[in-house]
Amino acid sequence: MKTLTRADFLNWAEPLGLGLDERYPNFAVVLFRPTSHHVRFWDVPPEPERRPSFIVSLLELMGDWQSCHVWRHRGAWPQLAVSSPINEAVERRILEGLGLPLGTNDVVEIPREELDTLVTLIFTTTIFGWSLREDLCVVPNNARYLLQTDHHDAVHVVFRSSEDLEHLVSGMERKGFPLPESVPDATFKQPSWMKGDG
Repeated sequence: MKTLTRADFLNWAEPLGLGLDERYPNFAVVLFRPTSHHVRFWDVPPEPERRPSFIVSLLELMGDWQSCHVWRHRGAWPQLAVSSPINEAVERRILEGLGLPLGTNDVVEIPREELDTLVTLIFTTTIFGWSLREDLCVVPNNARYLLQTDHHDAVHVVFRSSEDLEHLVSGMERKGFPLPESVPDATFKQPSWMKGDG
């Protein structure tokens, strides 16, 4: 695993057609440029033991990437506090064990050879991530996909092309993870594709 500043990450990302969303200047929300409207989301399986398989299926269907950049796009990695609620303490111990730069808003680059580390990080976020500040953004180095965890127990993927979208959607369905037919909860905005508009 390698640590980069957000400035270093953006220097890498901009030539690949990735940039910050100017609507959120205080956060590191990354978009494709030009903006892509090829977006889907999947419900995170409610059974924790199915989540690693769900996560690795998404990642393996995202093409021939060699590494992924990961960060909390609206917050920072937590600090390793001495005293905190038990859930936060457990999450921090896991993140510390993964070697994350706790207490910073740095980006980590995780090579494919450390897929188990990447899956563990995303898995931990699906268990303990309950707010916007804990959602993760994951960008593979092939720059064809943007994956984002969502505190609504969902994972979003933005695609550069409709071909990649169709490949990943059909692959996930074959693996037993079809697209949802309804939104996770009443506060989740229904996307246009779910209404049949795209």
